[in-house]
Amino acid sequence: MAVNALRTEFQLSTRGAMTKVDCEIGLKVDGRELPNLAVLGAALEAAVDRVQQIVTESYKVVPERVPLAPVQDS
Repeated sequence: MAVNALRTEFQLSTRGAMTKVDCEIGLKVDGRELPNLAVLGAALEAAVDRVQQIVTESYKVVPERVPLAPVQDS
């Protein structure tokens, strides 16, 4: 069977310009009747946009990390 696959890598800001994570999203379609690459490319772009939106929204409700104070020995 025929296979079409696309993959993209990008950086995603979590809290701001200095807090980024590396992301990779892949799309693989196999079968007898495959959509053309323009259709798959549009679907992959939509997936990237959605992932960015969801991650950005999630960091609006997660409190920022605060370093723990050192433990004092008595």
